[in-house]
Amino acid sequence: MDNVSKLILNEICEVLETYKGRDKVLRTLCYSSKLIGGLTNNPLFAKRWQTFSSQMSATRAVLRLLDDLPMLKYSLEYGLGHEEPDRFMASMGVTANFVDQIYYPIEKMAWLAEHKLISVRDGSLWDTASSVCWVISIYLGLMRSIRYVNIIQQHKACVDVKTDGMALQRLLANQRLEMLTCIRLSLDFVHAVNTLPPGFLWSSKLPSWQVGLIGTLSSVLGMYQLFARRAMK
Repeated sequence: MDNVSKLILNEICEVLETYKGRDKVLRTLCYSSKLIGGLTNNPLFAKRWQTFSSQMSATRAVLRLLDDLPMLKYSLEYGLGHEEPDRFMASMGVTANFVDQIYYPIEKMAWLAEHKLISVRDGSLWDTASSVCWVISIYLGLMRSIRYVNIIQQHKACVDVKTDGMALQRLLANQRLEMLTCIRLSLDFVHAVNTLPPGFLWSSKLPSWQVGLIGTLSSVLGMYQLFARRAMK
């Protein structure tokens, strides 16, 4: 094995050893298989891919059952967002952290009800509540990312290319990554709204292959950003 292959293999293994990296790989497998299953005309072939997709989704759901404490740690470290560039981003960050924190126990209740580990009158209410939290969280993240792109654009005008070209290159790289985040979150927002009960915008109207396509595009962008940020360090 040559040096380039070893570097690629080491990079992939390092990503897979992290929770975030493994989740992104599982997410990509989940939605790409959903897309393939939704596009094929062979019923048996489609069922196999959809089963694989549902198993990948179930794996991610089980792993998220352990996310409460890490999320709490992150929220406490983030605090009131004093390290953010402005108050708008700080307020979006604090609100998103609060929504994410209550999302996990709600999702736990939905998971317990789905698997009949607890008795509830209507388990779909917990599913709807978790979807609402997901929609709000993505929307707040999208607003925060759009604001950050604008802030970087303003900072670029203050950088002297002749004396500080490296700083400008870093700003451009961060801006490109943040613009990809805006695209990824927009795709996730379309998907999240679709998980809501019928009657709100395009909720429950997207066919399986479109959900697979949206999720696959978002997942591929997320994978690219993960490796790109590692390369920038």
